[in-house]
Amino acid sequence: MDIQFKKYDFETRFSKDYFQIVDFLEKVNEKSTRTKNFLWGRWAWMISRPVDNESMRGQIGIWLKNNNIIGLATFELDIGKVYIVVDKDSEYIMIDIIQYVKNEMSINKSVEIIINDNNRYFQEIARSNGFVPTQESEKVSVMFCEEELEYNLPENFKIISMKEEWDWKQYNRVMWRGFNHQGEPSHDKEDLDFRKCMLSSPHLDKKLCLAVLDADGNYVSHCCLWHQPGSKVAYVEPVATDPDYRKRGLAKGALYEAINRAMSRGACEIYVGSSQQFYYNIGFAPHSTETWWKGKCINE
Repeated sequence: MDIQFKKYDFETRFSKDYFQIVDFLEKVNEKSTRTKNFLWGRWAWMISRPVDNESMRGQIGIWLKNNNIIGLATFELDIGKVYIVVDKDSEYIMIDIIQYVKNEMSINKSVEIIINDNNRYFQEIARSNGFVPTQESEKVSVMFCEEELEYNLPENFKIISMKEEWDWKQYNRVMWRGFNHQGEPSHDKEDLDFRKCMLSSPHLDKKLCLAVLDADGNYVSHCCLWHQPGSKVAYVEPVATDPDYRKRGLAKGALYEAINRAMSRGACEIYVGSSQQFYYNIGFAPHSTETWWKGKCINE
């Protein structure tokens, strides 16, 4: 069988491989949402975000048949923690992928892969190749939408989109504080360039990248929704609120506004890789759990 393998082209952040993987992840989830924990939006966000050693992305593995991707082994921030996506008609390549992961994507002589708790086939292959489940997992939540979501912002707060205007220092600040870093952030060129890179994906719709402003124009909450017009699926990443402004309905308002905009062009399933109570409180529900399985590298 004519299966080709290649490593990801990382020389250009948004290379031909990047676009081909977006297309692959869209196709995999076209008829039903199969890879709920690794939708194309997560990939786009991941590649947009700089990592300490960019060249390690050259270890991302791509399997092709007739020049079309049928399998992917990638990581988010740490190369030793691997996400595997395979076309439903190509699961026979799973053993080859796991062998590659063990040989080329390990760190400190071990590697982990994440497996949906309901995927018995994948679990059996992983166990037969020396992997065992751990106590670490990732949870996915979903909101199924049929009608426009209602929200109310406190007086003197408003929502803007990146399409309308954008202050990179304010974005830097809300992301810094929203992810619980202490004090005020640096606004050096390097820091702002990092933030600009995070929102540089050609698949980011600026109308779905929102910020909530207070009366003084400070960004106090932020969210992005990843959605392509006509698709039924949208993906939330990230949501952040300044600790001084939490529990006022600001993140809910921003996210509801983004969801409403996506619904107007076809979205009805909204996924987020989180089980935080915040999401449950605003209408999301637990959907699925994926467990990290740990194995020893092949050359140990």
